[in-house]
Amino acid sequence: MPKVTLGRYMWERFSIQSFLLMKGVPGDFNLQFLDAIFEVKGLKWVGNQNELNAAYAADGYARIKEVPGCLVTTHGVGELSALNGVAGAMSERVKMIHVVGQTTRAMQDNRMMIHHSIGDKPDHQQYNKASKGLRCAAAELWDVETAPAEIDRVLRECFLQSGPVYIFLPLDLSSEEVSADLLKRPIDLAPQINGPAQEKAISAIQEALAASKHPSVLVDALAHRFDAVPETRDLVSKMKVPFFSTNMGKGLVDETEETYVGLWNGEIGTPGVKETAQLSDLIVCVGYLPADTNSGGFSRKFDENKAIHINPFDVMVKGLVYPNIHIKSLLAALVEALPSNPKHSILKLELPPPRIPKDAEARHTTQSWLWPRFSQFLRPGDILIGETGTTVFGICDNPFPKNIRFQAQIYYGSIGWATPATLGAELARQELNGSQGRTILVTGDGSLAMTIQEVGTMIKAGLKPIIFVINNDGYTVERMIWGAQQAYNDIVPTSYSYLLPLFKHPSPSTSFHRAQSKAELEKILDLPQVKDPQNLQLVEVVVDKLDTAWRLGSQLAVRGEKQREYLTREGFVDTYGDWGLVDGGDVDVKWN
Repeated sequence: MPKVTLGRYMWERFSIQSFLLMKGVPGDFNLQFLDAIFEVKGLKWVGNQNELNAAYAADGYARIKEVPGCLVTTHGVGELSALNGVAGAMSERVKMIHVVGQTTRAMQDNRMMIHHSIGDKPDHQQYNKASKGLRCAAAELWDVETAPAEIDRVLRECFLQSGPVYIFLPLDLSSEEVSADLLKRPIDLAPQINGPAQEKAISAIQEALAASKHPSVLVDALAHRFDAVPETRDLVSKMKVPFFSTNMGKGLVDETEETYVGLWNGEIGTPGVKETAQLSDLIVCVGYLPADTNSGGFSRKFDENKAIHINPFDVMVKGLVYPNIHIKSLLAALVEALPSNPKHSILKLELPPPRIPKDAEARHTTQSWLWPRFSQFLRPGDILIGETGTTVFGICDNPFPKNIRFQAQIYYGSIGWATPATLGAELARQELNGSQGRTILVTGDGSLAMTIQEVGTMIKAGLKPIIFVINNDGYTVERMIWGAQQAYNDIVPTSYSYLLPLFKHPSPSTSFHRAQSKAELEKILDLPQVKDPQNLQLVEVVVDKLDTAWRLGSQLAVRGEKQREYLTREGFVDTYGDWGLVDGGDVDVKWN
């Protein structure tokens, strides 16, 4: 009977599910089973500059390829360094597998003072305990007889719960052998569907829709995380009613569709969007994630008696909960059950013309000009990664072309996430479609500084993303919250022109670009090597320190009069006046 090592079994299981890139940092408790990666057809190893970046890269890979991203670390120092990235995946429901190479079982049994441990009689499982609240499931492997089934179990949980799982593999156990025939056993990744519960939920939705005269749809991120984007698009297409997106749901349904209204963030929005939403007598929310940064500071409100929530594991219709369903299956069945001819015929209201920014005539690069211009640079099929902070609020304000794959860590909001996530996203793009589309990162200077090392990883791997770094001299989003001129919101000044030579870029002089004016950026965006990059391109865009995306100012101003007074007193740019709040009031969440 043919045999394989347990380490080889694990990697073979990963390749069967099409997550082909292992990211991480080598350590002496994972080195031996890392060798087995190179024995598995299709698998590749991508080394990162540190474990936190590896977790971020696995996150970005998972979001684009829609399979788990995998990272590998060593006992203690490695697994703890990755923990913040794992927490972000848990927060935003991103599929991730964290393989931890542990000390041998004998070392653990004897509580040996092995390096990376704590105390004179160390508990080698101490670090395992640290991640318990930040994962969906874990395989704590100890017995070679049960280990294959445990690996399969957590793989299933990763798909079903859409979140991080752990595999703890003692080094000596990884070299023990199991039957290769076990690899022929398929892993059932399909959720268990409660047919009667699903039918009741669909009937309740149909009844609510039939009673409605003006329904609409709100598309959000959990539709993506639970693999229900095709079904969500089918629902929007078949209903043919006005639909809106959230920040985190941007681009999931094509914004070129005639029924798309815009980004609905409560009091914070383009004029006409909120008013159109308020006409609805029934809101169908698909995959809703109502965090403050995804709901206009909790200012997007609607009557739950006029709402349908299609959640990952339940449906709520006008306040009544229908449990034990799965969003993907429910949406597919609902689309099938809806009539072929749409029941509703609702004309989309014509929105008011775009507002004119106060600084429209400025020649230097302004944020009011930058974000609409940047949206014109996008092409169908592009992957767009936005960093937490000013960038996300600017990017989300503009409509996207067809089939833009946009991702940002808007809820968890760990600055620095986006650069390593771009590494993972670009690797996923290459696996999925090769040359189709581009991977574009837009990040702030403060965020880039935290994980700048992974620019080197991208260059080493021959990847070709386009990186736009917004140089506004520090943590502008933090300045806007408090301490506009305080030293804690400053960062180390950086000469980005040295970055590409530092990491041995093959053509640094033609791949670094710097713009301080609109005219300079226009020329850069028209360069062939920027429009269609053959290697990594770095574009530094300089904007004033107190300039910002209007949505960010509005998101903060909605907190109350004191915050608005602070923004005005410190001299932040108020793009449209009144901080973009057309007739908005304070929210009921109080901030110090």
